Formats: sequence, C-alpha cells, structure tokens
Amino acid sequence: MSLLRKLFGRAGETVPTTEAFSLPGALHEGVRLLLVASEDPTDLLFVMPFVQRVSEDVQGARLGLVCSERISHLALTTEVFGDILVVEEEHLQDTGAARKGLESMLAAEPWDVAVLVGRDPDPVRDEIALLSGAALRLGPGHARAYPRLNCEVRSPADDRYPYHRTETWGRLLGVELRETPLRWPLAEKRARQMAQLVHFNKPRKDQRLLAFDPGPGKGGARVGPQALAVVANHLLAHVPSKGIVLTAEEEGEHAKALAGRLHGELLDLPRPTLLERILLLAQCDLLVCGNTDLFHFAAALDVPVLGLFTPDDPDSWVPERARRCTVMRPRPGEPIDLAEVMDRIDGLFGRTRA
Repeated sequence: MSLLRKLFGRAGETVPTTEAFSLPGALHEGVRLLLVASEDPTDLLFVMPFVQRVSEDVQGARLGLVCSERISHLALTTEVFGDILVVEEEHLQDTGAARKGLESMLAAEPWDVAVLVGRDPDPVRDEIALLSGAALRLGPGHARAYPRLNCEVRSPADDRYPYHRTETWGRLLGVELRETPLRWPLAEKRARQMAQLVHFNKPRKDQRLLAFDPGPGKGGARVGPQALAVVANHLLAHVPSKGIVLTAEEEGEHAKALAGRLHGELLDLPRPTLLERILLLAQCDLLVCGNTDLFHFAAALDVPVLGLFTPDDPDSWVPERARRCTVMRPRPGEPIDLAEVMDRIDGLFGRTRA
C-alpha cells in the first residue's frame, strides 16, 4: 500500500550531499530509490520497466516518488511506490517556509539514489534531488546541473521511441532492460473495482467499450473533434458497443465538443482524476486517438489502440513492442478512409473481414 504524503510548511535541517557512490553498484541491497516526476505522465510510464526491475531484482529496495497532485493520482493506479510525496509547483519555487517543509519531508527518509524522470532538463526539480540527500543524483544534463545533479545523462537520439532512454539509465545503474516490455502494472484491487463498475453500467457481454481521446498529441497537434467524431460514429454504428470520451487532460472544450458529436450509446462514469481515467482505460476494448498520453498508456496496458497521427508526430512516437497497436496517418484536408479504419480495427480484434 502506497503511503501518500503532502507538503506542509515546517522547519527542516539541511541535508548532506557529498557522499560517494559507484556505477554500477548504487542499487545495492536495501537501496532507497527516489524518483522525481515531471508533469508529463508518459515520462513516468517510460521509466516504469526500470522501476519494476529494481523492485523485483534488488532485495529490500524501497521506492519513493516526488510528484504533483495530478501525477500522484496516476501513481496510485499501481502499487510499486512505497512512498508518494506530493509537492506542487509553488512549493518548488518558494525559498522560504515551503522549501523548509520540502527539505524536512525529504530528510525524513534516508534516500540513496534520486533520479529525475524525463528527458528535458529541469533546474527546479534538480533542487529536489539535492534536498533528498541522495549520494547519487541522476538526471538530464545541462549547464547548471552540478552540484544538484552529480550524474548527468545525455538522452539517446530522438529517432527512437522515448522508452529507450530508460535503457540508458538501466545500463548505468546495472539493470538490464533490453528485452523488458513497456508495461504499466495496475493495482489489482483498484482494477477489479473498476471492472465491476464498468460491468454494472455495461452488463451486456457482447457490447465492447470504445474510448475516444481528443487530447493533444505529443508532437504538439491534435486530431480535431470533427474528424475524430466521424471515426467514432462509424465504429459505434458498426460495432456493438458503448462509447466513452476519455482523456488524460482535464475534460475541457475539446472533450465536450467530441461528446456532443457522438451519436451512439455512451457510458457515463465519473473520471475526475488520472486515477479513474487510467483504470477506465484498462477496461476498454479499444482506444481511438491521436498521439496522446493515453495512446501510450493503452499500448502499455495491452489495450487495442488505433492511433491517428498528424504530420507533427514522427515515427519515433510509435511503440515498437506493443502487441495491439496500429497507426494511421490521414492526409491533412482529406477524409479519413473508414474502410481502412475497419480493416485496422478488425486486425486489432483478431478478426478477418469477408
């Protein structure tokens, strides 16, 4: 069971930062490993195979996570982390009582290794690594990283799926990840509860649950609600199903615009946080979306997913090892080929069309 703690301003003492470390060898028996999360959910997703291997292979390893309130809900969908420390952006920027509180909270546990999750340099979160007191503080290198970081890592080339950067960290720390698939391990109890809730609202077994995500793509563009609605309505009309609008973002105007265009039967369940959205995604029979956060989580949850990529989404964002993932690249300004959509969906469902 994860212990979730929130930051409140309180006095603390300065933590030591000059202990020696060795590579590989830092992940010794009983190691306390602290991950510092970014605001991008896929950054945490891509590091998860490394986290799992440490949890399974390093005897007595204790794993902690520092993250925002939003990302903490994502972390609670899994039971990997023994300690989740919630810190908001205003606390990271503060140099007074809030910083003291952060320092005190981090110093309450003797961390050995701190890892900044993500590819991009983040001087603000570098400070968390320093305050953790960890002897080894690993993260993306930049001109002002030292002494906050003392092991700076250059990201691999951008022409490979971002998960590969985790393999680089694994090699540095003595954890081999080359054959490890990208998976997001759900907490069994939470997943079972969501499965029961979905079944209560969709009791017919012959009905599939089709999810549609209007969220922004990782390349900066998104599939418009009108184009996504054309695909969604075609599927809802030809596949016995209920639909649901599901996005990793707050369900704002784009989600409302898409929902207002859907003609099929919709499943209406509360999904206020990433906790409910990821658990709901795991119960879906199909996700249709652009290159969104949920696209990558679906691939990692082994949920069949059809990605509609824009010209701003390079091939490096296509998951290499996903079993039930397919990507189409509709031409801008041209209608989406619905016959090809159905062929792709049949392939994901393991069916052959006559």
